[in-house]
Amino acid sequence: MATVTLTARYLDQLTSHGKRFEVFDALVPGLAVRVSASGRKSFTLYYRHQGRMRRLGLGRYPDVLLAEARKAATQHRGRIFDGADPAAEKQAEQSHNAQTVQALYDLYRAQHEKTLRSWSEVRRIMEREVLPVWRHRRVVDLRRRDIRELVERKARTAPIQANRILQRISAMLTFAVDQDWIESNPAWRIKKPGRERSRDRVLTREELRELWAGLHETHATNPDGTPRPRLSQTLNDMLVVMLLTAQRRGEVCRMRWQDVDLATGWWTIPAESSKNADPHRVPLTSPVLRILNRRAEATNRDERYVFSNHRSTCVVDRAKKAASVLCNGGLSFHFRTHDLRRTAASYMGEAGVDRFHIAHVLNHRSVTHSTVTAVYDRYRYDKEKRAALEKWAEVLADIVDVKPVPTATNARRRHGQNNVYEFRPAPRRVRSAS
Repeated sequence: MATVTLTARYLDQLTSHGKRFEVFDALVPGLAVRVSASGRKSFTLYYRHQGRMRRLGLGRYPDVLLAEARKAATQHRGRIFDGADPAAEKQAEQSHNAQTVQALYDLYRAQHEKTLRSWSEVRRIMEREVLPVWRHRRVVDLRRRDIRELVERKARTAPIQANRILQRISAMLTFAVDQDWIESNPAWRIKKPGRERSRDRVLTREELRELWAGLHETHATNPDGTPRPRLSQTLNDMLVVMLLTAQRRGEVCRMRWQDVDLATGWWTIPAESSKNADPHRVPLTSPVLRILNRRAEATNRDERYVFSNHRSTCVVDRAKKAASVLCNGGLSFHFRTHDLRRTAASYMGEAGVDRFHIAHVLNHRSVTHSTVTAVYDRYRYDKEKRAALEKWAEVLADIVDVKPVPTATNARRRHGQNNVYEFRPAPRRVRSAS
């Protein structure tokens, strides 16, 4: 490593010979010009801090002139004499600047994509609503005002969606606090802009009859000959099972054959599929077992999922729009799939089923986790859950007044044959005079 009095002319004449080398300045100790193998020239300051050799880049020549490099090196040497470590400071600043919202989202995704059950919604909100605005913004520079402006802008057209955006932003910033990126969550205690109301929609008896008929058809026509919206047999079966078991849509869609015992009539929802992360045993009544047995005996059944796309994937994505498809001209009323769960619970309560037992059927956390008694009471109420669902199946059979009898014909029938099932009236029970 040569030491010369650097000049602009000398720097211009420096050329690379296919390998990197350095030339030190004779006027400023530690200042050197580094020439890379490709011929690029840059100024570097070498110094020692606490016995260790350190190197600080000062910029590329000729973007940084020789006089400027000497001035900067002299200033840094004065700070080094006072105990500063400019190279460490520059490294910390670069690391700090790299902590952008995009970088935080990438880390958040790496740790939560496989475990967070609602990750598809998180990804949609972040990639559509948050990252286009804050992608290159440093996380430490986010203020409450920035978050509130973003959320309130969305609230002008979609207030409930704005609530979800605020919720997801707050969760990711809490993660940033846990990772020591920021000291506190700037989204904390920001009020939700949209007023949310819990749904109380319960299908009437007339609506249940119409829905039941629609869920046993894959093709139908209006009086004028136009096609009426209907679902596939797989989605029909899924919605019927959801109605009869009162379980969540995602849990029914992800039902696996390995979790179903057709012989004893039990379905065990594993902890990783259950919303409250607790295994849940669901009794299978006779109407449900008839559907599952028929699907188990089908020649084209999937080996993993009960309700599948025949590609080893469940129908959870298709099921999200199942209700809207039926309501778009296929039925005379509107409903959401979650209304089926509420409807089942409401009719069980009307039939005299104890509310505590209904909560166990629904696997609500209020009775399985949140009370002190629940910590000690490990009884699973299997007998009570079966009695409740059998009562509901009996009530539903009385309401729809028909019992579906599956035929041996495949769901993909010829044009003109609409019904997948044939209907037989349920025998009416004659009440004896008291």
